[in-house]
Amino acid sequence: MLNSPPLRDRDEADDREIGAIVRAGPHGAVTLAAIATAIVVACWFAFYLFVFLPRG
Repeated sequence: MLNSPPLRDRDEADDREIGAIVRAGPHGAVTLAAIATAIVVACWFAFYLFVFLPRG
């Protein structure tokens, strides 16, 4: 942007810190996606077992 302050120079310590963060990976996002998927699948099975099967 035109009014933003200039970026500070990145040094080697910053690069190592960023590398450590990237290597750690998105464990929280993967865990959240797995939990959400498990909930959706459990709801689907419950709906199937308690609604469709009794109608036969």
